[in-house]
Amino acid sequence: MAVVNPFSITYGSREVGGSTGYLLHGPYVLDKSFDNIRVVFDVVVVGASYSDLQSLADALETDFRKRDQNLVIDLNGSTWTYTNGTTILNTQASLSKSGDAQVDRGFSRGYTCVIEGEMPADDASTGLRDISFNVDFEAGRQKVVTIQGTYTATASPARLASANYLHADGADTEATTFLLALDSSATWQLVDENYVPDRQDHVASFTRQYIELLISQTTTALPNDGAVQASDIVDHRVVFTDTSQHPGDSFENTYRLRRVISSYDCAIDIERTTDLQDVFDKQILPHILELFRSNFNPVVFCIEDRRESYDETTKRMSVAIQFLYQKQGGDKIVEVSQSTAFRESRTIDYTPVHGKDELAAYADPGWMVLEFIVSRTAIVLGEASPEPRLSVSGVQSSGWNLVQNTSQVTPQFIGDPDEQQIEVSVITETMIWRFNRKPSPGGTVTPVGGPLTGGRSGGLGGPITPGGGGFHQ
Repeated sequence: MAVVNPFSITYGSREVGGSTGYLLHGPYVLDKSFDNIRVVFDVVVVGASYSDLQSLADALETDFRKRDQNLVIDLNGSTWTYTNGTTILNTQASLSKSGDAQVDRGFSRGYTCVIEGEMPADDASTGLRDISFNVDFEAGRQKVVTIQGTYTATASPARLASANYLHADGADTEATTFLLALDSSATWQLVDENYVPDRQDHVASFTRQYIELLISQTTTALPNDGAVQASDIVDHRVVFTDTSQHPGDSFENTYRLRRVISSYDCAIDIERTTDLQDVFDKQILPHILELFRSNFNPVVFCIEDRRESYDETTKRMSVAIQFLYQKQGGDKIVEVSQSTAFRESRTIDYTPVHGKDELAAYADPGWMVLEFIVSRTAIVLGEASPEPRLSVSGVQSSGWNLVQNTSQVTPQFIGDPDEQQIEVSVITETMIWRFNRKPSPGGTVTPVGGPLTGGRSGGLGGPITPGGGGFHQ
C-alpha cells in the first residue's frame, strides 16, 4: 500500500519514499567530507500479502546491492542529483535487516540502507583532489622528491581520472611548480612513476619520484632540455676508478701510464628512442670522454678496453671503459728496465806428456776475454729511432771499450683505432764492453771493475732520457 511522501531517494532505477511501496522511516543521515559521501536511511517494505512482501523485498535487496549508480535525493520537487562518474564516484549500496519490532510485523519489513561513494575534486578544471610531497636528502645532500596524489574524473571538461593525470595541466605541471619552488636552480629528472586508475577510471592515485641531477647527462643540450639533462637518458650513474701500478723500474721517478676505469649505467626512455647503440655513440661516449678529460686532465690518453651491455628487455645500458693516460708532470719515459752482467771466457794451453797417465798434461794460461754487458728496455712516448754508439765511441789503449751495440725500436699504437690513440716506442738496447790492459814489463795485474764507475750513468752516457745520452729519439 503506497503512502505519498514528499521526500524520496532514488538509487539507480529504484526509488524509495514518494508514492512507492517503500516507505522512508525516520530521518536520513548524510555524511559528506572532502573525498567521501555516505547516505544512511531506513526503509519499510509494505506488501498486500506475504507473496507481495517477498516480491518487493527481493527487488529492493537486488537494487541496493548494485554499484556505480546515480543518486537522487528529492524534497518535494527540489532535488540533489549526484551523477555517477562526474558529481559522485564509485558508488555502491548495501542493505541490512534492521530487526525493528515496530515495523517487522504483518506484511511489512524494515531495512537499513547505506549508499556510499567518493567525491570528485573541488578543482574541476584539473581533477586534482589531493597531493603530498616528501623531500629526502641523501648523504651527499642530493635531493630526492616523492610526490603522491589523487586525480578524479571531471564533468567539465569531461575527462576520466587518468586523462586528467596525463593532461598537460596535470601531474607534470603540478610537479614542476613544486620543484621550482623547492630549488629553482636544480635540474630534476623523473626516475620512477606509477598511477593506478580504479575499475571505472573515476579515481587515479599516483606516485612520482624525482632526483636532483648533480652531473650532466650529455655534452650537448637537446631541444626542450636543460643544460645537463638529456631527453633519452634516465637514472644514470657514472663512476671513475683510477688505478695505478708501481711494479718497479730500474730508474727512480719513472711515471708509468695510469689506468682509469669508467662505469656508466642508465635507462633509455623508450618514448624518445629505442636505439641503444645510437644513444651510446652520439651521447654517452662523447660525454664519458668529456668527463674523463675534465677530471683527470691527461697529457695523452686512449681507450684501452671498452665493453657495452645492452639490455633490450628493459632498455637499460651498462658501459665499462678503460682509459690509459699519462698524468701531468710525467716524463716521456713511461717504463724502463736495465740489467748488467759480466761475461768471462779464457783459453788454456794444454801440453800432453807421454807416460802411463793418459790425462797428464801441462796447463799454461792462454788468452782471457772479459766483457761487460748491459741490456735495457724502455717505453717512451712518441716516435723514436735506434741510436748508433760505436761510431761515436773512442777506443782506449787500456780499460773498457765498447765493442758491440744492438739497438732496436718497435713502434706501437695503444688504444681503440676508432678513437684517440697513444703512440709509443719500445726501445731495446744491448751494449757490450771489453776490457784489456796495455802490456807492461813484468805483467803487473791490477783489479778490474765494471765500466759503470760513475753511478748508474758511467760508460752508458747517463740514464735513459729522451734525446740524451741514453736513447736517441
